[in-house]
Amino acid sequence: MTTYLNGGGIEKEPNLLFDKTDTSAVDPTVYWGLRRFGPYDKDISCIKVAIISPKDKLEHVRKLINDLKIGTPIMPGGMKQFFRCNIEVVKEDIVPSQETNDYISVGINFVETTDPRSVDVVIAFIPKTSRFLSNTPYYRLKAILTSRGFCSQMITNATFENLKWSYLNLACAIFSKAGGIPWVLESEMKDVDLIIGISISNCVSYKHRAGNRPRYVGYVNVFDNYGRWMFFEGTATLYERGQNAQQLRELLEKAIRKFESEKGYLPKSLVIHYYKRFGSEEKKTTIDILRSILNDFYVAFVSIDDSHPMRIYDLKVDDGSFPRGKYVYLSQKTILLSTTGYTEIARKRMGTPKLLRISVDQFPDEFLTLDDIAEQVFALTKLDWATATPIVREPVTLQFSRQVTYLTAAISEQEWRSIVRPEVNIILNRRPWFI
Repeated sequence: MTTYLNGGGIEKEPNLLFDKTDTSAVDPTVYWGLRRFGPYDKDISCIKVAIISPKDKLEHVRKLINDLKIGTPIMPGGMKQFFRCNIEVVKEDIVPSQETNDYISVGINFVETTDPRSVDVVIAFIPKTSRFLSNTPYYRLKAILTSRGFCSQMITNATFENLKWSYLNLACAIFSKAGGIPWVLESEMKDVDLIIGISISNCVSYKHRAGNRPRYVGYVNVFDNYGRWMFFEGTATLYERGQNAQQLRELLEKAIRKFESEKGYLPKSLVIHYYKRFGSEEKKTTIDILRSILNDFYVAFVSIDDSHPMRIYDLKVDDGSFPRGKYVYLSQKTILLSTTGYTEIARKRMGTPKLLRISVDQFPDEFLTLDDIAEQVFALTKLDWATATPIVREPVTLQFSRQVTYLTAAISEQEWRSIVRPEVNIILNRRPWFI
């Protein structure tokens, strides 16, 4: 059965800003914006990297870093042109084999003999393994490095197989993990001060395997009204299902106080993104917490998911895909938004778009329309600093939460507590170490 629905559309791709002092440094695409203007934040002059690699892969990693430094046909001028900075290798550690235990040994020795302030990013070659296996070089080394305050960028043989198009993605991730801001939105999002992506995920036991019952950790990623990722905040207190008010209070209060410290004012309008529908108790608890922190506020609870069977087609488009930026209304509180359909900014298609179902509840009154929410979510698909790809399906609030979820589901409780302890958190919380 064919159903016809009313809807709307975003008129044009949001422009991105590539210089914090020059408002004319804008482009709708990451590639041309960086190539013409460099990054939004030009305060980083040199990125110091360490290499962890098996001996037989070391020359490959060295060449990759040198290519980033001097440039490639797709990335002419290299880091100097695209990010206005240099990249320098300051340390190399050799892994005897590609076995997990060897990566663990080398990782432990590295963190015990290296000052986190002397290395911006660790670049590690690892064998490609399943994302769903926890006892692998990827997760073990990532956890060891992160728990001691080191950001890392993992590469595999697959990286070298498609390097032509991987250089800029790697450069974006390395630059942001070193503390730089590659790009933000040109224009601020309407009627919002603060956007929070909130998540809860499994955390395995001390011995890296699930115990008798799941353990949960909570964390938030905080974004401003230009879509700029500001910081990550986690809590060392483990969640108990149905008893998470104290943990939620801790996360929200830390996020709001840190926002106030950086911006100089308390947020009045907040948007909270969640990967599932907000329960009534979750909303009530959140409102009560915000009341205790803020005197006057508006909050929008926005749930974003793709776990539905609905598809939409546009017969006016050659491939039938529902155009990127178009959306339809399912109800007064719910829309379906296309972020990967037909668009002029990218030649390739991603098949029939897997639409985002976006539902919103607001308190105490409606301060955003569904059209406002659609524009915000759409704009946030362009803020994932791990990729220069012109089309990203999910907003960065969900992308970043998903990346943290993969990691926390494979690290130990002890490692998680190390990541959020003050002396490590002060290094990591303003760097997207998880992307």
